[in-house]
Amino acid sequence: MITLLFLSVLVLRAEAPDTMLVEQKTLGSFQRATRLITNPQGWIYVLDTEQNLVVLMKGDKDPSSSVGGYGWSSTTFDEPTGLATDGLNVYVADRGNHRLMRFDRSLNFISSFVTRDTSLLAARFGSPLGVALSRLGDLFVLDGENLRIIKFAANMQYERSFGDFDDARSRLREPIKILISPDDHVFVLEPDRLHEFDYFGQYLRTIGPGSFRDARGFCFVRGGIIVVTPATLCWFNDRGELLREVRAAEIASGSPMGAIEDLAGDAERLLLLTSTQLHIIQIFNSSK
Repeated sequence: MITLLFLSVLVLRAEAPDTMLVEQKTLGSFQRATRLITNPQGWIYVLDTEQNLVVLMKGDKDPSSSVGGYGWSSTTFDEPTGLATDGLNVYVADRGNHRLMRFDRSLNFISSFVTRDTSLLAARFGSPLGVALSRLGDLFVLDGENLRIIKFAANMQYERSFGDFDDARSRLREPIKILISPDDHVFVLEPDRLHEFDYFGQYLRTIGPGSFRDARGFCFVRGGIIVVTPATLCWFNDRGELLREVRAAEIASGSPMGAIEDLAGDAERLLLLTSTQLHIIQIFNSSK
């Protein structure tokens, strides 16, 4: 069953009168998927927290592969919560083991990174909730134990921490996801708001207070940001203004779509992740 969902031009393509979202297909069979990322090659990585797995899907002609299972070894996890990639490396925030795990793009283990017992107090992180990579290779860790962001240089040397200031506007309460924007700003999502910092940790603004609750994920699209709750997709423009809300129930599909957990997107498609499946949504310009 093909479903067409018409959205305002302001959402995705400012030059077109209408945009269509067409569900192409669904992928995967997960137990409790929570995060996804894509790399420049179009490969899709999905984090199945229930199974402690990272699942790699390269394409229709290639079988999926995975790494993980419950444990403490170099290829197992204890409640993984975050993913990041630069196209060559894949980083996993291994929350229960208080570490970051680094794999190559085919999910072969490379190294682990732990700072919880370091003598430098500012560099310590525990229970990492997320991880993000900048274009320069710097690593930003969402520290769930100390409710802050810690920045490490590409050589894994500590640089700074932020998000735990006394300023109530920027102080993290319940961070759940971190991403680096195309213009190198740091965004941290909480259930009811989205914080923006510059590359050096200076607080810039908060997006969406009062616009959503129980947010699960977000991504950047042309001209703005999409924040998802289990039942709603909320589009914001670059100025942080809410443009449109689309309820998940409006996106009919061949099989009922469950609660949305995360998403990723580019100029041609949206990937909507539920706890059990990945929905591939193609974006079409109706004027073409």
